[in-house]
This record gives sequence, structure tokens and C-alpha cells, in this order.
Amino acid sequence: MDHANHGMRSDPPEPGRVFPFSFPRFEHFQLASGLEVYLAAIDRGPLVSLHLACPGGAWHDSPSEAGRATLTAELLDEGADGLSAMEIAARVDNLGGFLSTQADWNASWISLGLLSQHLAPGLDLLARIARGATFPDGEVERLRHQRLANLKRRASQPASLAADALAAALYPGTAYGQCPLGTETSVNALGRRQLFEFYRQQFTPEGSTLILTGDLDTHTARQTVEDALGDWQGGEAKPAKPIRNDAQGETRVILVDRKDAAQTTLRLGHPSIPRTHPDFGALQVLNSLLGGKFTSRINLKLREELGITYGANSSFSTRLGPGPFQVAADVDSEGAGIGIREIIGELHRLQDERVDEAELEDTKSYLLGVFPYPLQRIDGLASRLADLGVANLPDDYFDQQLDVIRAVDPQTLQELAQRHLQPTRLSIVAVGPAEALQPQLEAFGTVSLTAPTDVISAVDALD
Repeated sequence: MDHANHGMRSDPPEPGRVFPFSFPRFEHFQLASGLEVYLAAIDRGPLVSLHLACPGGAWHDSPSEAGRATLTAELLDEGADGLSAMEIAARVDNLGGFLSTQADWNASWISLGLLSQHLAPGLDLLARIARGATFPDGEVERLRHQRLANLKRRASQPASLAADALAAALYPGTAYGQCPLGTETSVNALGRRQLFEFYRQQFTPEGSTLILTGDLDTHTARQTVEDALGDWQGGEAKPAKPIRNDAQGETRVILVDRKDAAQTTLRLGHPSIPRTHPDFGALQVLNSLLGGKFTSRINLKLREELGITYGANSSFSTRLGPGPFQVAADVDSEGAGIGIREIIGELHRLQDERVDEAELEDTKSYLLGVFPYPLQRIDGLASRLADLGVANLPDDYFDQQLDVIRAVDPQTLQELAQRHLQPTRLSIVAVGPAEALQPQLEAFGTVSLTAPTDVISAVDALD
């Protein structure tokens, strides 16, 4: 990120640039330690939202370490800098707030909501957790066993089975090919030493982002941040191992047999682009038209016209690596083959035919219309600013995004579909009754039949 122009923004748009709203003003600066800071004052009552994102996302976990990032994050508030878990909880209560710690694919998060009058002690507590988490042995064991129980429950959920099977098919042998919660084998192997080492390695000011939104005086908040975190020391975090984006040569079909399933869970997908790809913004228009809103093509086709599902959707991942494009739907088992055929047909249609201007304008109007709504909440604004920091996007990114959406025309959309959709190279996963599904699925390729336990074992075997 270019730091030459840090300071206040959003400046008035250039002549001819018309926006349906003004993106909230914010300040962006960097501490001497390397910590990126975003401050945004927004009047939504006497509340402040604090979020610290550190480069310790699940994509840093090798298959043998699956679950390390998420388990590390969950342990952050179980003891820090001389405070026990109970003492941390008591301090949060006294701040009139709430505390959460978690990890997603991209980063590890410490989030604290509190009354604005308690900003200084709130930042102090956040800093103590970020810099001095202790990982008590008893809490490590308690949460590790809790995680193992969660994994057992997850193994019975069709959506989880479908997600795991698709991930393993798309990204074999990589972090993206596994569940971020880990496997029974990997979690059993994780102890305090591995978790604490990961914490010490990844929770550093360099590469981390702090976001403050809400009832703020930005001048005072800036000084408070400096007081709490200005002396935070640490080297550069270890980068994640690159994730391959290997295009498979042909469609693959995976059938997970759930004899008692009332319906079939479908997932179709292929590796796609990282969040930072130049086409990502324009692809939101394509995705919205295809499966990103209620009136999208695949939802109208499968739900309204065919009546085989209550909902179907598509998405491009926001991961920092080449995450998946996927389509998801729960369908009547008798109509699974029809559903798959129609989904693939819509992908081809976007590549072969230019979208009608009216349909495209409706889609763009929808995206432009819903864009401001999350910004009315302090957490929604914080999420947008976190996106800038974690993905290292320019300060005017969201202003640019609106222009990108407006500029998409039918030719551009077709070219995007041709570049980024791979309807002949999909992995297709169906979780449901094999007896009803296998004859339907054979029309799309050789069917790999597996049991739910085999899905778990296959992912576990990556360890």
C-alpha cells in the first residue's frame, strides 16, 4: 500500500462522478511499528467498535496443522498478560461491551464492542490480548476437546460434507483443500507449543490492521491508539504458502451417499481468483446476475420455474489466495440432474450470449442500491475498512468499485464469463441418496461414489 497520502479521505468526487451516497470519511495512517490503522467517526449512539486483524488466517495451516489458526484465535481471550479468562470477561463487562476472537481464511481477529467513554481501557485490553496471550494448558485441552466434538457433529451435516468434498477436489494437498476447523488427526496433534508458536509468529504489528469505528473524536482516538499499541514490537509475520490454481482437465463428479437424506445438497465449483485480482469488482456484477440475488438466473430457474429448490446461489470467494467460484443449492433428489444441467447451462449461456441491457441495468441498480446499507452500522463500516487493510486495497477502492459496476456493459460481462467461468471443468458434489442420484449424475461424467465417513477420512488423510 502506498502510504504517501495518508490522512483524511473521502474527497469530493471528480466532476461527472456521481455517487448515490458519500462513503463515510475515515483516516488511515501507519504506526512506526508497521500497524495499519483506520479510524471512522459515525454517529450511531455512544458506541465504538474495535477490530484487530492479524495475518494468521487458516490459509497459513498446512494439512498436518489444519485447525491451528482457528484454535489459536479461540484461545486468545482465555488468559493474557497476567489476566485470567474470568478477569478478561469481567473487564469486558465493565466496559459495557462484548469480546470475540476468531480466525477466517485470511486473518485472525480480536473484536471488541464497548461504550465510547471506555475507549482507552478497551484499547488497553485489546493490546494486552494481542501482545500477551498465555494459552493456559487447561484451556488448550478444554477447547481442543470441544473442537473434536464439534468436528464429529459437523460430519453429520450435509452442507459440511459437500463443502469438504468440494474443497478436497479443488485444492488437494493445500490449506484450501481442508476444513479450517481441522480434522480429528490434526487437532489431536495440536498442543500448546504449536498454538503458542503460531501466535508469536503471526500476531505482529507488521501486516496487521486495526479498525476503530463509531462515536470517536479521531484526534483523541489517534493518540489513544498510539498510547496502547505504539510500542508493540515484532517482526514480519510468516507468509502463507502459495495456493495453486490448477485448472482440472474435465468435469469430476463426487457422490456422497446419504440414504436417509430428504433432499440432495449440491455444490459445483472450480478454483478462481484472489480477492485482489483486477477483475474481482466487475465479477460481482456477473455473480449477482447469475446467483447473487433472489432474482438471479439460477434461483429463478431452479426455484421459480422448476420448483426443485427453496434457493440457489453462486459466489466468488473473497480469499487472499485463489479461492473457489461455486454454486450451491439444496434440491429435490429426483431433480438433481435437471438442476445440475440448468446450472451448467446458465454458465455456458453467459459465455455464449450477451446479456440483455435491461437485465444488466437491473443487476447494476441492485448492487448500487444495496451497497450503502451495511455502512449505516458501525460494524458494517468496520468490515469494509477491514477489507481495505487485510487485502491491502487503496483507500479509494470503494469509490472505484462503484465506477467499475457502472461501467460494466454486455460485452465486458461476456468477456468476464469467458475468462473466469469453467463450465466444462467443474467439480460437482452431490450429497444425498445414491440409489436415486447415481443414474442422474452419470450423464455428467464418471461418478466417484463415497460414504460420509470416507469424505472425512479422505480429508483426514491429507495429514
